[in-house]
Amino acid sequence: MATIRDVAKTAGVSVATVSRIINNKGEASPETIARVQQVIQKLHYRPNSIAKSLSKRRSNLIALLIPTLKNPFFPELVREIEASANQKGYHIFLCNTDDDRNKVKYYLDSILSHYACAAIINSLYVESKDLEMLESHGILTLTIDRAQFNHPYSAISVDHKTGASKAVSHLLDQGCRKIIHLSGPKDQMSSIDRLSGYQEALNAFNPDLPQKVIYANFDLFSGYQSIQSLIQSSFLFDGIFCSNDALALGAMRACLEAGFKIPDQVKIVGYDNILFSRYVTPSLSTISQHMKEMGTLAITEIISLMQQPNAKPRKIRIQPNLVIRESSTQLRRNHHE
Repeated sequence: MATIRDVAKTAGVSVATVSRIINNKGEASPETIARVQQVIQKLHYRPNSIAKSLSKRRSNLIALLIPTLKNPFFPELVREIEASANQKGYHIFLCNTDDDRNKVKYYLDSILSHYACAAIINSLYVESKDLEMLESHGILTLTIDRAQFNHPYSAISVDHKTGASKAVSHLLDQGCRKIIHLSGPKDQMSSIDRLSGYQEALNAFNPDLPQKVIYANFDLFSGYQSIQSLIQSSFLFDGIFCSNDALALGAMRACLEAGFKIPDQVKIVGYDNILFSRYVTPSLSTISQHMKEMGTLAITEIISLMQQPNAKPRKIRIQPNLVIRESSTQLRRNHHE
């Protein structure tokens, strides 16, 4: 594997000259530039990005801390953030924390040792002192949605209360009057906000309507098991609003196995608009968090902060929208909606 010294020796110039030509810095004659570029092509030389990072104590790596890869929402979000980063010439250093504080600490150390230029954080187990530590080392930070605390740095959040209200209002418009809320863990802010939206929509429509909340984990099995147990208890319901699509897909499976017709007897709305939601049968009505927009906004904001040192951090609020499909209405719609 050719080194910069090999290029310099073959081209008959100094290592410093080759470095300046590669980085488009300094002056060299057109003949020298052409000769060095020919040698680079001949030797198939590629600059060592690791060595460059070590010498500059900075890289083009943007760390991305996520809570889990089990929830389909997060791999899709990673893909959108990575695509946006790659378009801008940056690479993503993926840190799957599994919502484990010890893994968070491990990755925080790794971010420092890899000389990441920025960190995008979506984790309940990152604390305000962690952001302060990264920022003190010159690593710009941005949180996405799951931060459980206020901080002075850039943040992107989703108006989950409004999203939940839209989902429940839609079920009410479709004639549901016994709507269950299948919530995520009760101590998570996104669960709290979605529960608030559920309650607000029901109370605004008719405060006498029954309200039932079932807490579960954000996964398929929890959705399936929770609704299966509810059905076995003979509890009556005609609508389910789920805190994410994984829960909704599990709930849908439990209802279908019990002989319920969807949407004739039970109508279901999820939350996230993951790819799977479009292709299950019936296709799943859901709330879109605009993942593509979120990924683009995250990278744009981070790069803006890097390029403008005096730029002030921004708090960006995304408004979710309702995507109506077959699980909540008699209208048959395009699966690709």
